This record gives sequence, structure tokens and C-alpha cells, in this order.
Amino acid sequence: MRLFQVAAAVVLAAVPVMADDTYDLRGPAPTKGQVVTSKMTMTIKEAEANITVAGQKVPVTMTMAFTHDQQQEVVEVSGRQVSKVKEKVTKEGVKVKATAFGQDTEEDKPSELEGETVVGERTKDGKWAYKLVDGKPTDDQQKELKKRQGPENEDDAYPAEKVKVGHKWEVDASTLKGLTGNTMTDVKGKMKQHFVKVEKVDGEECAVIETTGKLTAKMQPEEDGDPAPDVEMTIKATGWKSLKTGLEVKGSFDGKIKLSGKQKAMGQEVEIEMEGPLSGESTSALAAKK
Repeated sequence: MRLFQVAAAVVLAAVPVMADDTYDLRGPAPTKGQVVTSKMTMTIKEAEANITVAGQKVPVTMTMAFTHDQQQEVVEVSGRQVSKVKEKVTKEGVKVKATAFGQDTEEDKPSELEGETVVGERTKDGKWAYKLVDGKPTDDQQKELKKRQGPENEDDAYPAEKVKVGHKWEVDASTLKGLTGNTMTDVKGKMKQHFVKVEKVDGEECAVIETTGKLTAKMQPEEDGDPAPDVEMTIKATGWKSLKTGLEVKGSFDGKIKLSGKQKAMGQEVEIEMEGPLSGESTSALAAKK
């Protein structure tokens, strides 16, 4: 009998262990002390716009390049939801090139918070409140701090159970915080998602997830009570989500954007209509713990 058990053990050892062919796309909860360095760019290229000022309509061709680079440390966690963060805003701003009446203009406008370190904390009503770590903010910085949004749990964007490659599902656009960031509110629409394959990025196994669909939203106003233009976006995005950490280590998207409505610019109210292609990419990396 003992010889049979030994023989069986030898045979079993020679048989390759079949890997689990289902995957948890939500990943683990964030942890206190976790530090993530992220970079994001988004470009709206040669969009055709009409800007109406004091009854005069001005046709404009615009290219806008947005940049957002930061290092974010998780300070407090409640369950699977981050409740307090510390962020170093490495680079943040927009470059605008515009052509109107045959004249070209160009502006490179960094955010009022570029180079600053800020702390954000979730309030009792679920919103975020930000402040500077050092010094008193200027009026313009205070406006940016008020608009800033912290990390949100995205569990609702992914299946609750383990799924196989090829799985497809649909989610509310509002659950995909990475698509809209701090710039939009009142996000609505349905997005289709597809778990395409598992692929390694820098040696780390990632779920490759494609997202397609159309969403509507409001642009974040400069101040409460200011008009907020309507936004329509048609998106096709691909994300590489680490199966180990749950972090989207790489992402890219392209599509179209349409903007219409009134907003404040240089102290006066203008009406804007704009439509054009947009594209972007992002990377995130988890810093090694000390």
C-alpha cells in the first residue's frame, strides 16, 4: 500500500497544475501607506468651436493638451474606500493653441496647485475637502482645492465574482472615475466593458479591459452658481489592470467630445459650442514600501 501511495504521488507531481482560469477584476482594497505615482495626458486636437461674446460669434480652431502628474499617499482607509490622502501635485495644467480671424495664439497655463502638496479628506456627506499642507491658499488656489476630487472606490465598475477572459458586462458611466476625473459632474450613460485577455506589463500580469460607450456630463464650474456647459463624449478605452494590486498600470483612450452652453471666462459670461477628437493615455505605479 505504501508503494502505491508513493507511485501515485510521483504521477501527480508530474501532472501540471491547471491554473485558475477565472480572475478577480476588482483586486485588493487599498492599504494605509500605499503610494501611487500617476501620469495622465489628454488632448483635444483641432476642435472646431464657436464662441459668442456680447452677441458676436467668433469661429475658433482649438487644440488643448491637459496634463496631470501626481504622487498620492493613502493616509486612511475605511473598508475598501480611501478616506484620506496626501498628494504632491508634480505637474498640472493645460496648453491651448487657438486660431481665430487668421491669428494664432498660444498659452501654457499651469494649475494654481502645481508644485504644491495637498491633503484631502472625505467629509460626512461623502464629498472631499482639500487643503494645502503648507501656507494659506490664494483665492485662485482655494477655487482649485474646492473642485478637487479624491480617489473613489470603483468596485461597481467590475464584476463582484471571478470571471473568465472574454467576459462582457455593462456599467453606469458614473462608476468609471478615471474617464472624467475632476473636470466633470453629473455623469450619465452606459458603458460596455470586455475582459479581452491577460497580458504582462513590465513583468506584472494584467487584465486587459476594453471600454466603449457614450456619456453625458456637466463641466465643473469655476465657482458654485456659475454656468456649466453640457458635455457629450464617445469613448473607446483600453486599460491594463494589475491582477495583483488592482491598479490600472497603463491606459489609453480616444473618441470625440462635444461641448455646448454658457460658462465664465475672464470675468464675463460667454456661450461656447465645440466639437472635436480627443485622445489620452495614463500610467500608474505602486511605490515600494519602505
